[in-house]
Amino acid sequence: MVQPKAVHRVLFLLLVASLGGVQARSVLAGPPEVVLPAAVLAASDGPETGEVPAAIEPQPADLNISPDQLKWHIPDPYHERPISQEELDRARQENDIATVTFLNRVAERIDSIRRPAQVHLTLEDVLLRTLGDSFVIEVQRYNPAVETTRVVEAEAAFDALFFSDITKNKVDRPTASQLYATDLDSLDMTFGVRKLMATGMQVSASYGMQRESTSFAYQQINPAYTSSIAFNFSQPLLRGFGIDVNRSMVHIYKNNRRISDLTFRRQVRDVIRQAEELYWALTQARRDVVITARLLADFERIYDYLVARKAYDVMEVQLAATKANLEQSRAEFVLKRAAVFDAEDRLIAIMNDPELNLADDVEIIPDDLPQLMRIVVDPIAEVQTALAQRPEIKERELQLANAKIVVGQARNAELPKLDLSFTYQIQGLAGSADRSFDEASRHNYVNYVTGVQFELPIGNRGPRAAYHRAELQHAQAKAALQVEIENTILDVNVAVRGLGTTYDLIGPSFESAEAREREVGSIVARAERKDVNTLTNELNARNSLAAARRAMLRAMIAYNIAIIDLEQAKGTLLRYNNVAIVTDED
Repeated sequence: MVQPKAVHRVLFLLLVASLGGVQARSVLAGPPEVVLPAAVLAASDGPETGEVPAAIEPQPADLNISPDQLKWHIPDPYHERPISQEELDRARQENDIATVTFLNRVAERIDSIRRPAQVHLTLEDVLLRTLGDSFVIEVQRYNPAVETTRVVEAEAAFDALFFSDITKNKVDRPTASQLYATDLDSLDMTFGVRKLMATGMQVSASYGMQRESTSFAYQQINPAYTSSIAFNFSQPLLRGFGIDVNRSMVHIYKNNRRISDLTFRRQVRDVIRQAEELYWALTQARRDVVITARLLADFERIYDYLVARKAYDVMEVQLAATKANLEQSRAEFVLKRAAVFDAEDRLIAIMNDPELNLADDVEIIPDDLPQLMRIVVDPIAEVQTALAQRPEIKERELQLANAKIVVGQARNAELPKLDLSFTYQIQGLAGSADRSFDEASRHNYVNYVTGVQFELPIGNRGPRAAYHRAELQHAQAKAALQVEIENTILDVNVAVRGLGTTYDLIGPSFESAEAREREVGSIVARAERKDVNTLTNELNARNSLAAARRAMLRAMIAYNIAIIDLEQAKGTLLRYNNVAIVTDED
């Protein structure tokens, strides 16, 4: 049964496809959204960030390999099943027992990876499901929202603060003189607003009212109400002075927010790269099963023939050697079959599609063939693109900016504390609260208080050590940026070289497979009699043919992985797959 959550996601993806891309601004504490334009995996209209043009340009293929040739040498089990069935029906009509036995063995082993339920997936389907449902992305997408709350928290330090203080004091004590009251009943109330300014100044305005009742005989106003209106200003002149110092944490948290965005992009990029690699790994594993099943059936056919001729011209040692190779091939097939199941589970696990459960018995059938289009790149342009697009470099740059801010904080903390304070207060006294306020508003009683506070640690060792540490961390951040730049250049160079190398392997491996197939056909056609030597040569040739086909398959898969490795090294894998991530700042 399809869960409601899955229905909502499907509707969302359909909406995205119909609108050609959706961009929604997230609210405070809301995670970033992964937006999938309609033409996923198509050429992107613009770069992921910045205006650096893409350097990869697909060129017409110079490999003369047709899809039919690919399906012949490295077929998928899904396409091999009907072909084998047609050949099996033809062999039965011709009463070719040997061919029927051979094809039955091949079909049986191919069907061993068949599941009750089958799901066809293209690479685009895998990326859509991964981006929409991956738990890894779901976990990481909250980090930018968490960092946004820290930015708001740092900015909130400059918000106005309302404060109040209410104190009730009742005293009943003995006295030895009539000049002292025996009891006192007072109520003090203070209300006000306090605010920290960007320059470091503390500003407050408050209103206080005191009610005092006593049994003192000489007090003329009883109870007495005293109102006071006070304005306080405290401005640091050295330590803690300046907009840069006081807003430094805001800048640091904003940089951390950008770092979190870049980290999230990098994590999405890594998940996409892993999903693509797992897709091609499954493609390779399934086709490898067919290659191994054919080879194993050939082994069994030849071994059966040798067993039948055991009493004539086949020695026991020859039969034992063939038996050993046969059992080794059977063990190899067991591993190849397990590799298919492992690849399916890994692909399902990274997609986290609610319709595909690891507990379900589902066969995943990749529908896309490996890309054979030659991609011509300019290494210098690739490096330039990587230096402008790699999120790791941008993260290091922001970390360096944070380290520089910390140096400024530490330098300011080295200064002595020298604060200037000023208090302006007016008071009024009367027999009621409202009259005391009226008296205060007449400004008859005004107080001024001006003060200077100075503080300097003897030796000042702590602040100096903190400043030295900040300088060391700043130098460390510089070195880390240089290391990241060098690693980026290295990654691009290796990826560019790997792209060319893997492509250059496809042609020779294909020609090798073609030649090995002709070799097998020649050996079979020229065999006048099926003696041990002839069968051994045929077996070796078929083994070499299987190895050549595996090498061709391995080269094709490696080339497709090399393409995404280059895009990952440049930091443009999201753009390559036409995936946009919309965040608060976008």
